[in-house]
Parts: sequence; structure tokens; C-alpha cells
Amino acid sequence: MDERDLRELLERVSEGRMEVKEALELLRHLPFEDLGFAKVDHHRLLRNGAP
Repeated sequence: MDERDLRELLERVSEGRMEVKEALELLRHLPFEDLGFAKVDHHRLLRNGAP
């Protein structure tokens, strides 16, 4: 999700076109990228201090 996608998501919530609960579910999976054979955790360094 890039800045444009995030902005769209927030606008949809603001305009009532998406429930907050639905947006939270989408954001919950934001730091992970599923490559099919592995899930990359892009925020691990932020949480654990180690890559």
C-alpha cells in the first residue's frame, strides 16, 4: 500500500463509504507482503530492533 492507496482508504472512511472496522482490517495486514512462499514482515526492524 503506497501513499495514494492510504489516502484513498482514509477518504473512503471519512466519506462513510467504508466502515472503520473494515479499514482497520486492511491496515492490520499492511506491514506484511505475501510472496507465496514466504510472508515478508517489513516492520520487524521497527518492532524488534533486528532485521
